[in-house]
Amino acid sequence: MNECLVFIKPDAFLRKGIGATILQDFLNNEDFSIIAFKEVQVSDDLAKIHYQEHEGKHFFPWLVKAIRASPVLVMIIQGEIQKIREFLGATFVQKANPQTIRGKYGIWGGINSVHASDSSESGLRELDLWRNKADLQKDYEAPKKIQKYIKKWVNYSKTNNTIKLRELCKKLADKKITKEQLFEQLEVLLKEDCPFTDSKTLENFANIVIENILL
Repeated sequence: MNECLVFIKPDAFLRKGIGATILQDFLNNEDFSIIAFKEVQVSDDLAKIHYQEHEGKHFFPWLVKAIRASPVLVMIIQGEIQKIREFLGATFVQKANPQTIRGKYGIWGGINSVHASDSSESGLRELDLWRNKADLQKDYEAPKKIQKYIKKWVNYSKTNNTIKLRELCKKLADKKITKEQLFEQLEVLLKEDCPFTDSKTLENFANIVIENILL
C-alpha cells in the first residue's frame, strides 16, 4: 500500500476547529490508515526544498511564505494516493467539489487547507524529505494522538466563516472591492475563527490570502 505525505496547512491550523474537523474526516475514512502525526513549524529550508519543482516560478516565494505562516499538522497516510486526492478535491478551491475537503473548508485558490503527495514518486520524495528535515517517523499511536487533538480543538471557535471568507476573496478577484477593504474584513472574520491567535499572525495570514488572489 502506498504511503503519502499529508499535512493540514496554516489556514486550517490557525482555524483550529476546521483543522480538527478535517482530521476527524480522515479518521472516519476507512480507505486510509494514519501511521504518523506531528505538529511541525516548517523551516525556510524545508519549505524551499518541498516546493523545489516550482522554484523560479512567480508564485514560488508565495508558496514558501504560505506554508510558514503557522505550524502544520503532518501525517503519513497509507492508502491509494488517487483516492486520497479525490477525497481532498481539486487543488484550487473554486474548482473543488463542494463535498470534498477543499470544497468544504478551503478559502481560495491554493489556500486549500490540506496538502497531499500527488503521486507515488512524489510521496517517496516528500516522505524522505520530511523524515530528514522534520524527524517525521512512523507512530502507530497516531490515531489516538489525533483523537486527543480533535477533542481539544473541535470546539475552539463558535464560528466557521469559510463561506464568508471565500465570498470576500471573490469580490477582490472580481475587482468589486480593494485589497485594503478586503484586508479589514478578513481581519474581522479571521479573529472570529481564530479567537486566541495573536494579531500579528492573523495580519500576516490575511496578507497571504490577498497575495494569493492577486497572483
